[in-house]
Amino acid sequence: MRNLKVLLLGCLLPVMFALATNTPVSAAMEKAYTIAVIPSAPPVTLHKQWTPFVERLSSKTGLEFRLKMYEKMAEFERDIWSGTPDFIFSSPIQTVVARKTNGYVPLVRGGKDIAVGLFVRKEAPFKNIDDLSGRTISFVGNKNLCSVFVQHLLGEHKIKMSFTREYAGSTRNVIINVLLGKSDAGAVFIPELARESEDTRKQLREILVTPAIAPHPLSAHPRVPRAAQEAVKNASLAIAAASGGSELFRALRMDAPVAADYDRDYRILEEIDIVGLSNWGK
Repeated sequence: MRNLKVLLLGCLLPVMFALATNTPVSAAMEKAYTIAVIPSAPPVTLHKQWTPFVERLSSKTGLEFRLKMYEKMAEFERDIWSGTPDFIFSSPIQTVVARKTNGYVPLVRGGKDIAVGLFVRKEAPFKNIDDLSGRTISFVGNKNLCSVFVQHLLGEHKIKMSFTREYAGSTRNVIINVLLGKSDAGAVFIPELARESEDTRKQLREILVTPAIAPHPLSAHPRVPRAAQEAVKNASLAIAAASGGSELFRALRMDAPVAADYDRDYRILEEIDIVGLSNWGK
């Protein structure tokens, strides 16, 4: 019996030491974890952007990670729906669905909250959103946060509005549709519009700005051990604070990362009829 106790103690001490000292925890969790990334760009581009971070994350935690990229948004969302990936980098709307369906836990997110703007051409006659009733509004996609959040706000407007939805496929296409007069208004993230040229911005005028919300988080499936979740969160924040960390996270569109909290950052989005407004799962 004494030998058994010694054996058990010898097995537990490395794990206890790793957790207590915040050192790599691979001795306790010898598994390759998948990190699924929202397809906001071609897979080859995303792989190039994410690989440096994942390599540093693996070195910092002692855990092994495998990136999973997607050609189409539907493929990424089917994985969220089934709870297949261990970690996901997803939009706030997808994060809410992932939380409800599989219990994903947000770990870290960009530190700068974002807002969505509804824009019209500068010379357009529209003065407020009431003027857009019966008009065409361009969105990136039916499940895009810009689309769902803006449609939610328009649906809560004091005057019932009807409008035609145009899904353009990208922020750039939304802007082009508005500038060319194919759409009367367009909804895009304000930071995305800020990346456009000054000439483009001067041709547009905002008619509505949504409340600011937390940006895309990196989340963990609840089957991932708590120690591994904490290791990923703490290592991510440490990497961001180290030399070159700011540039690395900027490439991931996760500027100035902070610890994420579902109740504080994303639960408010549960008030939105995500299924009804986005046809999620169809």
